[in-house]
Amino acid sequence: MSTELSPARAAEMADSAYALRLSSEMLDAAIAAPTARDAFDLVHGTRLTGGTGLGNSIVQQRTGFGYVARGRNNRQGECLISVRGTFKTSACDWLTNLRMAGVSGPSGFTVHAGFWAAAQTLLPQIRQAIRAQGDLSTIHVVGHSLGGAIATLLADSLGDTGCKLQLYTFGAPRAGVSLHAQYLTSRLGVANIHRVYHDTDPVPMVPVFPYSHVPWHENAYRLKGPGTVVCLDAHMMPQYRRSVGDCGWRSLPVLQSGPGSFEQAEAWLRTAADAGGTSIMLSATALRWMLSALGWILKQLGYVAGLAVLGGATIIDSLAQLLYSGVLQSVRLAMMIRNRIGAIMRFPGRTVATTTNITVSFVEYVLGMLFRFVSNVATRAVDAIGR
Repeated sequence: MSTELSPARAAEMADSAYALRLSSEMLDAAIAAPTARDAFDLVHGTRLTGGTGLGNSIVQQRTGFGYVARGRNNRQGECLISVRGTFKTSACDWLTNLRMAGVSGPSGFTVHAGFWAAAQTLLPQIRQAIRAQGDLSTIHVVGHSLGGAIATLLADSLGDTGCKLQLYTFGAPRAGVSLHAQYLTSRLGVANIHRVYHDTDPVPMVPVFPYSHVPWHENAYRLKGPGTVVCLDAHMMPQYRRSVGDCGWRSLPVLQSGPGSFEQAEAWLRTAADAGGTSIMLSATALRWMLSALGWILKQLGYVAGLAVLGGATIIDSLAQLLYSGVLQSVRLAMMIRNRIGAIMRFPGRTVATTTNITVSFVEYVLGMLFRFVSNVATRAVDAIGR
């Protein structure tokens, strides 16, 4: 018999973690998850508090980040961990999200520094709560937005418990680089990773390459979000709960996979860079293609997975250097990089002259503009949480 939670119940549990951000009463989480109360003892669960920010006394805060609850009735011997995402008034949370540097994570692979720092503030509390529950067979880890990235790293960290781990994320950003995604997908198993995202939700598009989602090389559950452009409502848990409805995992209305080959990306970028072509301003499809094309270009340049361990440099610095090396290496790569720059400039409604000289500084400027734009859209989406 499958131990997985249904999409509706997983979404409800992810949503209920927000009730504990400022409240210390587990009853509030139980009220927010009415269908889960028969399966998990939320009222007697453990509230988790965690720190976010840049790690200094000026901006770091500790707030309620979710809970751990014991399974009961037909979930006896199971455990639930629910982690919230960023909240509308939590500016410190997005300082965490903007830390793009990589560090060695729980399994030794490179992960996002901010997400791992936040996860580490929760781990001691989670381990203590798990030990208090005695023998367990299954641990369910759920999270939305930032909470989904933290949930991913928690699932990685709890591999030493000997329990079966089930991971559920909604609208989550990427937590680690490709080697981490490959490792965790293999260890948990594709069937035990349930990643749900809307095609117009900007948050799952960040951080950009070299970060990757789990499950590795799987489309996961890509659902139709509102509209065709990157959309704030697409990130909201109420929208995710409406999208999953009462469907099972195998009956969700999943969209077909996105960008395919390097050649397809090259052709698309060539068209998208044409200032007289079809508008791509704020297009969610265009953004996915641009970010995918960046990955393909870097792979052509012999990208090394350790790129995210940057020391004093930033990812933008390193990407700019790599892309500029591509301009120097071959005419084909130089043209594709120029087309990518043209597409990036058109995305927020700007253009670049064909005579513009491609330098490291210019590539860094263009990448910075894109990353800041995507980050600002993602921030606005998160700011809408709780309205």
